[in-house]
Amino acid sequence: MSDALAFGVVKLGELEVAIDAQALEQVINWPTRLQPHPLQGGALLGMFSLRGMALPLIELRSLLGEHDVSRHDPLEMVAIVNHQGRRLGIAVSGVSDVMKVEARNLCRLGGEGTVVALLPELVLVENERMIYRLDLEALCGLPQVLTAHSRDVADTMQVQDPSRELHHLLLFECEGKRYAVDAKAITELVDRPDMLPSKLGGDYCLGVVNRRGVDVPALSLNRILGIDCMATAQAQNQLLVLTSREGYRVGLAYDRMISIVRKRAHEILPLPRYGLREPGLFAGVIGLENGEQALLLEYRELLERTETLSFAKIYQTSPPNQEALGSRLAQMNQTCLVFQAAQPFVVPLDQVLEILDMPEHFVRFAQQETHLLGSFNLRGEQIPLVCLSSLIEGATPPGNTLERVLLVRGELNSFGLVVNRTDSIETFTHPASEHPEGWEHGARGRGSVNDRMRSLVSIGKGDQVRWMTLINLSNIVKALEMTGTQEENQRRAG
Repeated sequence: MSDALAFGVVKLGELEVAIDAQALEQVINWPTRLQPHPLQGGALLGMFSLRGMALPLIELRSLLGEHDVSRHDPLEMVAIVNHQGRRLGIAVSGVSDVMKVEARNLCRLGGEGTVVALLPELVLVENERMIYRLDLEALCGLPQVLTAHSRDVADTMQVQDPSRELHHLLLFECEGKRYAVDAKAITELVDRPDMLPSKLGGDYCLGVVNRRGVDVPALSLNRILGIDCMATAQAQNQLLVLTSREGYRVGLAYDRMISIVRKRAHEILPLPRYGLREPGLFAGVIGLENGEQALLLEYRELLERTETLSFAKIYQTSPPNQEALGSRLAQMNQTCLVFQAAQPFVVPLDQVLEILDMPEHFVRFAQQETHLLGSFNLRGEQIPLVCLSSLIEGATPPGNTLERVLLVRGELNSFGLVVNRTDSIETFTHPASEHPEGWEHGARGRGSVNDRMRSLVSIGKGDQVRWMTLINLSNIVKALEMTGTQEENQRRAG
């Protein structure tokens, strides 16, 4: 069985279309100004500017023949797509979902013509919801579809270069060593799990954790890797859950999560195999900002090891039903970060570019009216540090310890939103199409209890359900950008 494919699902009226998540850069509001183009007409609505780059805006409906959605939702947003260095904007009604689909669950459609070429496959969700996969190669190959070449690549071949592939890695610590694992491999991170002792004995399996009705063995990572454990090692109270291709779940016990980092494939250095007991379980070494290094795990090899799977098969007599798993993924399509900013909050993980430690050295401003703490240098870019708790609450709570920085991208700039701490990465149990009403308000509803209640969501299952406030950090950052622009215009006018 192949790995699950990640898609962003957009709406064209009542039609839902899945776009490869790696190609879907972002979804923005309708551009304020469209410029004409000599080829304008039919599919091409015009040209617009996004962060200093001209992009064509395509109306996909006109390419779908007789599928008339004009009587349905108006096209109010634009999906920015980058297919192998060719960029364009697709007019859409909105975003409905973020989901993973097993390749074998895609139904291939037969027939001829442009419509079949553009929408060659569909997936049936919950036995009634049909989502069509958009073939970006076919779309970009149509003569009436205009594309713009990406600025950050010399040509399409460079985009296809595996060394330029960007990896989002979770960095964590286990018994004094730093490790990294590809974020897309993680099923769940569990904070302080209720662990029952293992009946198998030995130091390979540390215990068993029940997650949503599935008994997950908590294994010793260093024991799996063949690394000698420190005699003074403390009990680990965090669990990283991975899922094998067959659906078996395996937990790796660790000490603490450090951050999420982004690395190009060429930045991952090979690890010498000499003297390693399990060299196949390491994908390489990555360098960190502070000069330290972390060992990158080869998670596919780790999950296929007989020694690893045997423990999962003891507690899970059969892998989870794949159809039920696919349905649950559709319902629980949002991975989220749980963090503290004077109170617990939840944010969709795709809104957070990186999680960083609070920098020791930065230019300090401490402007209470703008909640600006200062700015720091991140890989040559000055990032403003904004205290999220004072921005939301209107004042800094007493004893407010700031330890972490959430890097969030706006329309033009990145902001560092400073929070008390990050707790865990979990699954957000509401479908993206049913986000609670209050979540779009961002920081504007800080004084309204009703707004807070409307933005509450459930995290976890069964007895472990917790209700937390879902917050839209992207909207907050865009509002900060707009405020800064308005203040600058007022100063110029004065």
